Amino acid sequence: MFIPIVPFVPHTTVINKTIVYSDTVLPLKDSGNNLKICSISNVSEYSLENCLRKVFESNPDVIFNTIQYSKNDKKIYFYTDKTVSTQAWEESKVTKHKPLSNSKEILGEVAELFTQGKTKDTDCISLYNVVNLIKKIKNGYDYIKERYQEHFDNILRGKYYDSSIVIYDFDYEKKQLRIGFKYWKDYDKIVFTKQNDDLCVVESESLYSQEVLALIGKGLSELYDELIKFSDFKNQFAYNTKTLNSNFLVDISQYGVNIYVNSQSNRFSKDFKLSSPSYKNGYDYECNSTSVLTALQGKEDEIFKRIFVKIDDCPEWSKQTLYQTRQEQLAKEKRLEEEQLYKEMKRQKRLELKRKFFPWMNK
Repeated sequence: MFIPIVPFVPHTTVINKTIVYSDTVLPLKDSGNNLKICSISNVSEYSLENCLRKVFESNPDVIFNTIQYSKNDKKIYFYTDKTVSTQAWEESKVTKHKPLSNSKEILGEVAELFTQGKTKDTDCISLYNVVNLIKKIKNGYDYIKERYQEHFDNILRGKYYDSSIVIYDFDYEKKQLRIGFKYWKDYDKIVFTKQNDDLCVVESESLYSQEVLALIGKGLSELYDELIKFSDFKNQFAYNTKTLNSNFLVDISQYGVNIYVNSQSNRFSKDFKLSSPSYKNGYDYECNSTSVLTALQGKEDEIFKRIFVKIDDCPEWSKQTLYQTRQEQLAKEKRLEEEQLYKEMKRQKRLELKRKFFPWMNK
């Protein structure tokens, strides 16, 4: 990010606390101060502050006379009394990964899933069913936004040529509907809420907020009512949920379902994670092991179908639907088993008749 003043770091001496923005090297070395010049390349303005902090913290015994930054070259120059070490900054740009230490245990857990019989419990549900429900609700939410956005665009363009509207996510904490309205230039944010069931503007970056309200206010009010129904879906979640038939843990939220194993060395990180995001098809991995990835890829659907959680451990908004889904699922399985049993009985009956009336055919 752009900072005209160097950041304060304790135990660091900086003589000139204003950064000099110049694309050519300053003539400070010839000023009699015997200053040393060190530079770091490929530093964006966004990374500038972080870079300076790293260098300051790792060079506490260095006096920094002047800091120069070249926007064109994306380069920082340090004018100092001693040579500056840039190692801490270079190392901070590299993400170090540890190998998966429990790959055999994870492969064993998955193998065990594929040897288990089907559970008949009515109070549990597969993660596959949970993910499908989340995606169904997410798709419904997105469809409502897209349908209204297209409708609003058609209305607004009738009066404001080359205008456009974008509907941002609903702010459920503040109960506010946020949109962006563009007329010739960039999108300007307009925020709406309801007071006494009446839609009104809360704040706006656009000069046309009142015109927008007049043209599509009724539709925005309807959209507000539609989106606020998703409050529970957006806000309820179930983290660190235990599975019934494995040692995996599960996170369930509007963003999808994650199956994971916690890190043994860092409680804030995960050694292994297999995710089914609600916002796209397919699966994502956090897994630093080729053997595990090779064994699991292509089997994700089946893994999610075989891992079960208690329905009561799922987010509150989903429980009633999941119970209904489970009842229908078990009823279907029972019907298929009965059909299979009936077919087997008929086959056995045919064999008995065959042995009775055509005994020579059994030889």
